[in-house]
Amino acid sequence: MRVLSLRFSKACKTYEEWAIPQRISAQTLINFDSVELPLLDVGCGTGFVSSHVKGAVGVDISINMLKLYKSKGNRAVLGDAHSLPFKCKTFNTVISNFALHWTHLETSFREIFRVCKKTFLCGIPVEGSLKELNFPFPTQEGILSLVEGLGGKIRKVKRMRIDIPFESWDLIRFFHYTGTSYNPNLKGVIISRRELQKMVSLVKNPYFDVLFFSCEVGE
Repeated sequence: MRVLSLRFSKACKTYEEWAIPQRISAQTLINFDSVELPLLDVGCGTGFVSSHVKGAVGVDISINMLKLYKSKGNRAVLGDAHSLPFKCKTFNTVISNFALHWTHLETSFREIFRVCKKTFLCGIPVEGSLKELNFPFPTQEGILSLVEGLGGKIRKVKRMRIDIPFESWDLIRFFHYTGTSYNPNLKGVIISRRELQKMVSLVKNPYFDVLFFSCEVGE
């Protein structure tokens, strides 16, 4: 997670300009189901979700993202989805947008269920997204099965294709300027400029396949 923290922190000044799919996803998620305060935004970033909910609390692994988030008048703490720094059943609603695919899902879901009293809403890119780049996105079936296995009662489900409006070198810039260029499947392998160019040249009409779901959290 330290690698991700550093990359997101470096991208904090360019994130809002380039993170167009993430912003569209946040707008979709906040209108997907009802929310109730107190609300926790897990992986809050610069506040795409929290900007729609006055009084939301954010948590993120990136110090610089949190500084920008707080500059907008929001409350936030530095923290990891794998070990949320809150007491049990602190929040009526927990919401997370475009963040949990970076985590170990069972661990982060358990933590979310621990601190959540009523409703969990999530928007997460799934298998099929940017398939040419071989990123290990989770499957819809795996996510929903995990939620139900932890005692969650699925309320609403929706799949949505969100286009990435960049190609070629602009696609590379998109990953760099949003802090999302890390691929765990590459395991630290350094890719040459030529190899990178060849890789992105295979990506035509790039998009994220995003799963939105809401569930009731059991006691």
